[in-house]
Amino acid sequence: MTISYMEKSPNDKFMARYGFSSLTNPWDLIEFSGEAKIHLESFLSAFCIAGLADEFYHNDALSDEDDKFVDGAVLAAARTLPTWSEGDLPFLPSIEKKAVEELQEECWKLLGTFPTTVDEDIKMLDANSNGRSKICERAIKYRIHRKQLIFKIIKALSLYIERILF
Repeated sequence: MTISYMEKSPNDKFMARYGFSSLTNPWDLIEFSGEAKIHLESFLSAFCIAGLADEFYHNDALSDEDDKFVDGAVLAAARTLPTWSEGDLPFLPSIEKKAVEELQEECWKLLGTFPTTVDEDIKMLDANSNGRSKICERAIKYRIHRKQLIFKIIKALSLYIERILF
């Protein structure tokens, strides 16, 4: 017998149905509302990501052995970041850099919407865990995972600019 854990689902669905989330879920989503978009093929090549959107994977054969940055969160970033692709049309570095800065700014604003910081959430988990319900503990962990995904996207965007421009 096989149990399906809702393949290709974001963390909010796992949290609602099963009461857990994963920090490296490659199917997690962040909603962006701005107009900024980055060049998809350049982002994928900067992190040695291959495949179609539904089947992105990290191509270890092309990457540096010391590069351990790419995980499920970076694959989620590749799926969730607003992108553009015009066949063979190359990106303009100045426009790409501006788009990255706008997306990072939006990520910082998203982090600002949370009532606590990651450090405060971790302190909440560590303090008085005996008196807290499992549901509350799982909700705090989910909130930490959301924030850590956003931080990973910010870091991925910074590395992206470094790798394509320098």
